[in-house]
Amino acid sequence: MSVSTTRFFDNNSALFSKLNDELKSLQGQVGTGQADLNLTENIGDISKLSAAEEKKSETSQFLGNSQRAQSDLEFLDVAFDRLQNSLIRLQELAVESANDTLLPEERQRFAQEVQMIKLEILNVANQKDTFGNNLFGGVSGVETPFEINSMGQVTYLGSSLAKELQVTEALAVKQNFSGFDVFNNIQNENGSFSIFEVVDDLISSLEIDLNSNISSNIFNNTNSAVIKLPSTGPEARMALSLNIDDSQIDIDDVFYGNDFSELVENINSYTADTGLTASLLGDNQILLEGDVNTLKLSNFTYYGDDLEKPSIEILSEKDGAILQNISENALKSSNITERITDVFEHFASKRAEVSANSRRAQDSEVALQDLMITLEEDMSEIRDADLASIITQLEFLMTQKDAAQATFTRITGKTLFDLIG
Repeated sequence: MSVSTTRFFDNNSALFSKLNDELKSLQGQVGTGQADLNLTENIGDISKLSAAEEKKSETSQFLGNSQRAQSDLEFLDVAFDRLQNSLIRLQELAVESANDTLLPEERQRFAQEVQMIKLEILNVANQKDTFGNNLFGGVSGVETPFEINSMGQVTYLGSSLAKELQVTEALAVKQNFSGFDVFNNIQNENGSFSIFEVVDDLISSLEIDLNSNISSNIFNNTNSAVIKLPSTGPEARMALSLNIDDSQIDIDDVFYGNDFSELVENINSYTADTGLTASLLGDNQILLEGDVNTLKLSNFTYYGDDLEKPSIEILSEKDGAILQNISENALKSSNITERITDVFEHFASKRAEVSANSRRAQDSEVALQDLMITLEEDMSEIRDADLASIITQLEFLMTQKDAAQATFTRITGKTLFDLIG
């Protein structure tokens, strides 16, 4: 009969189980090279590791954002390159078509090419990236930011706010642009205008006589002339200049319901200086008379909504035939080329903004990659096991286990007779 008790066996079984668990843990740490952290002994390291992993996840998101932003900005840079190339060709057409010797069919061919450039610009304005997001739709989710109707008028349906991506906690870069800001809000000394307005004006200018923005001397061999003003509708603002010998009258007023009595009064208020008088004839017609050698009309601008192509007509006093047709100042060749230059500079500014945002995203990516390396090193220091210390513990536990097994074997092998003999 062996000398033992149930409690003796239970205690030794628990001891061997604990030793086996510790040995298994140490062997696992040797195999993986990572420390086995537990709340009892390593609560500080676990807290640091959790914070580092959270920071790594945030940094990884920022890193992905900076890389995505650079990809989107590359699409925008290519788009602005296409737009600038289109404007260069548009400027060439505007200069080449400003020629008195062109035949009507030649001017029509110019108009057709300008129309194609307009459609190309519209195509770029509705361009998407590889993920199907609009380059110029802002934060809106519309399918096409710009729409063109049957009359050729282009309307912006997108947002006035641009999309941005956060690349650091304190820095966001543009992911796209607002089409309104890029195409419809071009500034010059006269205010804001749309690139599509400039293109439409160039097309309209090719459909009229080249010098119809300023009249010839309408008092040539006569001392009177009849001019017919465009309809104002309920309300319209009009501006024009009367060049009378060495004097000039600049008119810029709002007119209601085709009532031009104020215009007549304005002209007559200068009669003492100019020798020119005006009187109403009805049907938007005004009779101009006076002892004047030269009278020309210029700088006509129409700000109303009632007419698509407003103009001032110089009529024959005999039969009412149209002798001259004065188009808007906006259709003047020099005016159009100046505005095309303004658009080109506007696009150049926006392209520079793309480059600046791309550079910020690149700098952010480099900084975030350095931070990721630092975080990985810090986390590795916490996770990595001290192999020298673990091997020493492993050898100690194996010796302890062998000694415990030998002792257990010797004790359980003795009988009562061995103890009393």
